[in-house]
Amino acid sequence: MNNHDLACDQVQQTVVLFIDHELPSDDQYQLFEFHFQECEPCLELLNTERAAISFMQNLLRNTCNEVAPEALNARIQATINSLAATSTVEFFSQTTITEFTFDGTTSIEITQEFTQEIRHEFPQE
Repeated sequence: MNNHDLACDQVQQTVVLFIDHELPSDDQYQLFEFHFQECEPCLELLNTERAAISFMQNLLRNTCNEVAPEALNARIQATINSLAATSTVEFFSQTTITEFTFDGTTSIEITQEFTQEIRHEFPQE
């Protein structure tokens, strides 16, 4: 019997969002936690999903750890150095000042944005 605020089908469809901490709000996160405390089937699903995700992460971590050949590293570094030597870097800043008055109170908002732009002309082949 479901006597909590969150339906089991909703929990089951979004359990991975709960695991990854990607729910839209802290309130929803608390609803999920409360649901798991009261609903054994959903808690079992949570534990199964966590175990599956952990297994996949460990599998990827253990199998995708090849070291690139030194010649490849050297070629990549040489290409980066070559591009850096022919690139230009520019810094830009923009300041915006907004002043508004509402009910006799004046507010001033100052916004500063700083950007860095790297430009490189690639040769046409």
